[in-house]
Amino acid sequence: MGLRISARKFEDSTILDVHVRIVIGETCDSLGVVLCELAESKPRNVLVNLAEVTQVDSSGISALAKSFVTLKRDGGNLKILNPVGAVRDVLDVTGLVNCLPTYTDEAKALASFHDPAAHA
Repeated sequence: MGLRISARKFEDSTILDVHVRIVIGETCDSLGVVLCELAESKPRNVLVNLAEVTQVDSSGISALAKSFVTLKRDGGNLKILNPVGAVRDVLDVTGLVNCLPTYTDEAKALASFHDPAAHA
């Protein structure tokens, strides 16, 4: 089964609900395209909901990190919501959880886009 991404808007933020796996190939490429398109548009605040993602590999990590840097450089932001299981383990092991703001509560994550002092 391929990657499914649905987008929701909340005020000046886009919430991406990602489903299945983010691994090398078509699934990772699809996520990269969506994130790139969001970086080129406004609003540029992106919350990536990983609650339904079952696996992420180095390509997926790279896509998230690259998008974080691109959005930050262009005045936006990328944050992670609900990484669980093996996905959370990968973010912990790679240290990405310390670089990308990561939340378990959607409302707090969305509010943090407007509070620069907010931490996960």
